[in-house]
Amino acid sequence: MRNLTNTKRLLIAIVLNVVIVILQLFFGIVSHSIALITDAVHNFQDVLSLIIAFVAVLWSNKKPTKKMTYGYLRAEALAGFINSGFLVGAIFLVILTSIERLITPEEVKSIYVIIFGFIAFFINSFSAVILGFHHHHHHHHDLNITAAYLHLISDAGISLAVALGGIAMYYTGIYWIDPVLSLLFSLYILKETLPILKKSYNILMEGVPPDIDIELLKTEIKKVPSIKDIHDIHVWALSSKDIYFTGHIILNPDTKLEEIEQIILDISKILKSKGIKHITIQPETENFRCENVH
Repeated sequence: MRNLTNTKRLLIAIVLNVVIVILQLFFGIVSHSIALITDAVHNFQDVLSLIIAFVAVLWSNKKPTKKMTYGYLRAEALAGFINSGFLVGAIFLVILTSIERLITPEEVKSIYVIIFGFIAFFINSFSAVILGFHHHHHHHHDLNITAAYLHLISDAGISLAVALGGIAMYYTGIYWIDPVLSLLFSLYILKETLPILKKSYNILMEGVPPDIDIELLKTEIKKVPSIKDIHDIHVWALSSKDIYFTGHIILNPDTKLEEIEQIILDISKILKSKGIKHITIQPETENFRCENVH
């Protein structure tokens, strides 16, 4: 399973989730089970998110062109934002539905809920395990795959809640157990998803990565010999793995080219230790500050 590419992992998950949707929707209608139909709708949303993730993986691997000089690296953040955004919306709907069912419990043919709740749980869990090999064995998590992974975990949790609720209703006739379990799983997934939504939003808005301290960078760079000042700093990310830096350094007017090259190398070492690999430095003198040139 470790040898599977991200595209193959996502394709397997898509096919398995389509099977879940068809089974739950069909037997939900046959048994008049609102719980199964609701879970089928939630799984269908998962299929859409996985398709978005699949397309994003294909696009993010495309090479830069003359029109798209950065390539399609930001496709990962875009897909991660869409996926996690939809997931947060879906979780709120599940929470509202659960609260409604706590107030007005509905009777269902629980045997169908048990069978197809467990089937959905096992298939979603297997799909999550497939994507989980990427999620747990990489130092830099792909936001796109992580968001899809969380989608599958949420579906597995909700399907398990539906199945356990079906068992409880079958033996006890207590119908509020199902929405209580759904609420607990929903709150957990919400807690796990919000950081992904925040991080992908920050990338799309070209914000400074949360683990980068601009003032600390300036302090360390100013310690490099011959640097009088540094200004016009920009740090942003195009993906969870690609962080960019641009900055203007002020040097003495008599600084030689060989010295400038060494200064840039010294700065690059500092920045690369922070995970910044794409670096652009503009050397200037006090009389030629970029802001003074019109």
